[in-house]
Order: sequence, then structure tokens, then C-alpha cells
Amino acid sequence: MRTIVLILCASCLVASGQTYVTIAQFKQRPFGDSIRTGERIAGRVTVADQFRNTSYIQDGTGGIAVFNSAFRMGVSVGDSVEILAGTLTEFGQTTGQPGTGLAEITGSVVFQVIPGATAEPTPRTASIPSIGEALEGMLVRVRNVEFVETGVFQGDRNYNIRSSAGDQLQVRIDANTEIARNSLPIPTQRVDIIGVLSQFRGTYQLLPRFASDIGLTIEQDTVPKSATFDVTTWNLLWFGTTDTTIGVANKQRQFNSIRMALDSMRSDIYAFQEVTTAHVLDSLASTVQGAYTGYLAPIDQQQKMAYLVNRDVVSVIESGLAVNGGSQAWASGRFPFRLTVRATIGGVERKLVLFAIHAKATGDSTVAQEDWQRRKTDAETFHDYLNTFYTNDAVIVLGDFNDDVTSSVVTPNPTPYAVFVEDSANWRILTKPMSELGLRSYIGSTVNARMLDHIIVSNELFGAVHRTYLEAPNAFLSSYTTTVSDHLPVTVRIRLADVIASVATQESQHLRIGPNPVDQRAFLELESHEVAPLRVELLDPAAQRLMLIADEVAQPGVRLLPIECSGLASGVYFVRVQHGTTSTIIPLVVVH
Repeated sequence: MRTIVLILCASCLVASGQTYVTIAQFKQRPFGDSIRTGERIAGRVTVADQFRNTSYIQDGTGGIAVFNSAFRMGVSVGDSVEILAGTLTEFGQTTGQPGTGLAEITGSVVFQVIPGATAEPTPRTASIPSIGEALEGMLVRVRNVEFVETGVFQGDRNYNIRSSAGDQLQVRIDANTEIARNSLPIPTQRVDIIGVLSQFRGTYQLLPRFASDIGLTIEQDTVPKSATFDVTTWNLLWFGTTDTTIGVANKQRQFNSIRMALDSMRSDIYAFQEVTTAHVLDSLASTVQGAYTGYLAPIDQQQKMAYLVNRDVVSVIESGLAVNGGSQAWASGRFPFRLTVRATIGGVERKLVLFAIHAKATGDSTVAQEDWQRRKTDAETFHDYLNTFYTNDAVIVLGDFNDDVTSSVVTPNPTPYAVFVEDSANWRILTKPMSELGLRSYIGSTVNARMLDHIIVSNELFGAVHRTYLEAPNAFLSSYTTTVSDHLPVTVRIRLADVIASVATQESQHLRIGPNPVDQRAFLELESHEVAPLRVELLDPAAQRLMLIADEVAQPGVRLLPIECSGLASGVYFVRVQHGTTSTIIPLVVVH
């Protein structure tokens, strides 16, 4: 029988030729030092794969982070582990100030899990003033604190808690936690908070792992994805360009990451912005799981809108541009991209009309006010157009609005989409509650870090919305904003059976004017199937020309022309449309 002699000393434990180094002792070594031959570090796992990149262990002397994917995926919370190889490094330190970041074990980490030795790790209770280097890496409980912020949690954001004495501590929510994935509400009452203590650039941060760490529970969505019609909007950041000076540098990594995210989301229709080529859209359609087809907006700009459509659920009736406004409208030609579809879920079929938009972005301070005004004008014109021609259709407007719907990113202006906000009888902005709660869909920088991506539905869909939420691909795609996109996707799930069916069953007409009668502004919509001259004139009751509305060469597609009537006296006027070899005169009644 072999006898094992244990020699306990101040800094280590020796067993059968192996030296057990405590975590506190190891952290005293210089950064760059490695676990030496014959040494090992024993500890209890406090964080396994709950965070996106980093795990944590602790012993009776301290705690430390472990940055290694094999370790992260190979352990569970409560496991007793031994680490036999790895290097001590520091992450997130202030330049030139070692000790201001998080101590980690990194590199080629060799470890083993001790079978049958699992136990729930116990957090150490600490007051905010006691938070310091000795507790870094440890599982800590801070009692009776309140959050300074209100709303809901979002991944990769910092929050602040405050004790009754007024002491404050930063709380960071990792994007991979169930807290972030479920957009859990920030507690409004005083709570006890559990988390591991991290440090970034000299600031200590408490990182909760589970909903229960902040006294919350998760309400599970029990409705399967297959039971709803799911639509997602996502700005893909120069997707498909080969120019490495714009968008992300590694184009193949971006493609693979987007494919992985789509396989995770499994929506029926995706409305994309910033797709640059038909080739990359077709490649994505052929590699994503399922039977998908891509539709690219027929515009000249590099950044195009696009749809990716699940053929098993969706039958496309038609697609085209809703050309409304002049040469400066919609970022000089990025007009809403219409897709009319029939969707079928569980034997229920509904016709829906989608409009993907990518509004004018905000430039620097010299043009910000002008950009806001252009968005406002586009929104008002588009709102009139929808209320004129799609009053009986189930409509979804979605995309990158490049502004918020509660207030504008151009302070102190109101939202440029006020016309939709105020018309609550006909339109509902499903993402407005997210804005009110402080959620962000644009996460590329702190400038304009707001909810810029929105979904609006017409009243035919008010009672059919199951859920609207931010997707979180940044939870599993590392370095998301520099390798994938600077926007997060937004999804709406719709119960098709509750969608009010369209009253009008016929498809769009070749030529139509509305509203008619009109008070302020009418629209003429022309669907052209060829390149042909187009001349549109407004005639007075005596058939004399009052206004030249258009004189151009019309391209194939849908052309929308506004007719300003506010300055006209009440009466009967005529609109003469000469398109190719055809001439049509339509009466227009103006009533004030």
C-alpha cells in the first residue's frame, strides 16, 4: 500500500511529486509566467460557458478567469478542476498600468475535471467599499442594492448599482447570459446580486451569470417557431463587397457568421440592408439551412435592400420599388423595397405586403439637421402613400430607419417618424417599447447608439403579433461589431390566423390615383413594364395645363408621383398620363 505524504506550506500543497499552487500565489507572479512543470492549480468552477469567452474558477484564497474555449466547453459550474498548464496574462488593462485589468489563465490550457467532486460554489458576501483586488475573480454577493438605471438589460452593456449608503459599483451583462438573451427587466426594488468580479481599465465590474443572480426568473416562450410567421430585419454592413477598407476586413468570416446566425434564427423572411451584390445574396440563400430565395432591390446604389424568403412557407407574388419623392428622397434613390407574398402556416394562408427601408443616415453636425428633415419628409410622403394605396392590406414596414421613434438622434428634434407614431389607429411601431426601455439595435459605436432598426405594422396585424424582440447573435459570434455587423437583428413573430384578411383581392393596377377625392396631396402610381417616355400633367376644369408633374423616361417598375393639391380650389381637375404610345386622362376631385 502506497502512502501519500502531504506537506502543507504557506503557498503550496505537495502531493506525490505534484505541487499545488494556490490561485492567490499564482496571481502574484509576473504576467507572462506559466504554470511550471509539476505544478497545478486546483479550484471550483464558478462560471463555465455562461459568458461568451471567459470562465472562472476559485479556491479558498482567490479567484481567476480562464480564457480557453476547450476549458469553457469542457466544464460545468460546480466542477472541481485541476489546471496543469497555462499562462498568466492580463486583459483590459490601462496602457502602461499593469494590474488595472483582469488576471487570466490563457494559452495552451491543460486541465482535468475531478470526477464526483461537484459542489455548488458559494459566493462571498462583500460590501461595495470592500470590492478590490483581493476579490477579483471571486464569486461575490452584494446585498441590498438598487440599480441606477431602469428598463431592460441588454448584452455587452454596463449598469450601476447603489447601496443604501450611496456607494456604487458597475455591473456588466455579458451578451451570452440568459439575462441578455431574454432582455430581462432591470429590477426596480432593492435586491441581492451575485456575480464574479472582473476588472476593466481600473474599474471593477460585477458579472451576473444567471437570471437568479439578480433575483429574476425567465418566462419561457412555449410557442414553437413553426407555429408563427417570423420576419426579421438586419443591416449586414456592406455585405458582399470585396473592398477591405469598408465594412469588416475578413469578408469570409462575415459570410460564415451571418449564415450561422440565420441558421439559429430560422425566420421565414429576412429583410436585409447593405447587401452589395446579387452573387453574395444567392450564395447565402444556397448555404443557409432550408429552401431560401433572394430578392435584391433594383437600385443603383452600392448598399441595397434585399429579402431572403423561405419557399416552404412563402410564395412571392411580386416585388418592386415604392418610388415616392424626388431625386433627394430616400438617400437619393434608396426607395422602399416592396415584397407582396402569400404566407402559409398550419394550413392558414394570408397575403401580406412588406416594405424594406434603409433611410438616410445622419452625417456630421453640418448636415445633421438637413438629414433629419429628409427622413421626416420621406416618412410623411411614405405614410400618405401607404394610407392611400394599402388601406386594406396587411402591411409590414421594417428596416434601418437610421433614427429612433421616441426622439431623434439629432437633438433636440422629435422623431422624424412622428406621422406613424401619431397615426395609432392605422399603424403600430412594434419596436417603440424597446426604444422606451433603452434598448439599442445599433451597437457599432457610442455615437447614435440607439434603437435605429424598427418594425411597423398596419392595423390588420395589431391582434396577430405574438412577440417582437432583438436577436442576440453577438452572444455567440465573438468580436461581433468588427467581424459581422454594427446592427443587431430585430424579429417579429406573427400568428397568421389572427391577421385580418385583405378586403381587396385584386393585385396592383397598372395606373391609379389616390386618394380621390383629395384635400392636400394625391399620388399617381404607374407600373411600367418597359423603358418608355412618361409625361404627366395636371389640367384645370377647362383642360388647360396647370402643372407639369413629370417629363422623363420611365424604367421598368413602379413609379410613384406626388400631386400637391393644397393650393388648388375645390373642383374637378384632370391628370393626363402619356406613357409610351398610350395616353390616359383621369378625373381628380379636390375637396377642401
